Amino acid sequence: MLRASNCFPLLRGERCRRGLNLYPFFMGSFVKSPTEQHLNIDIDKVSQTARFLIISLPDNQISKLSPFVIQKGLHGIGGSPKSIKRSRSGDLLIETTSAVQTKSYLLAKKFLYYQISITVHKALNSCRDVVSDKELMMASES
Repeated sequence: MLRASNCFPLLRGERCRRGLNLYPFFMGSFVKSPTEQHLNIDIDKVSQTARFLIISLPDNQISKLSPFVIQKGLHGIGGSPKSIKRSRSGDLLIETTSAVQTKSYLLAKKFLYYQISITVHKALNSCRDVVSDKELMMASES
């Protein structure tokens, strides 16, 4: 006799089947395509160093949202970021606290009910410096 714990409940009154594997339907396919694998590797590398991200919505919808709604939506994606600022263009500049949080934001596809695009800030995630030393003044550049 079949036990109820081994069955998947069907609404139409059909007979339960033993050993029904629903994992592929809920978790996606087992084998990832090469582009998906490449994308995950890139996001892993970027999330290790990047801390400043830009979040933008189509048609500048983010300027119409309440700050409280924005905070709640960001918290739902990856937790509370270190800082949130609105840029002149209307996009959000966020500073994350860790690589895990950066990765969760970069993997996000939706913000509330909107499609979002999250990019890494080009200038704030890099640093430039000038190296000077008295011994290097007389050295050639080659």
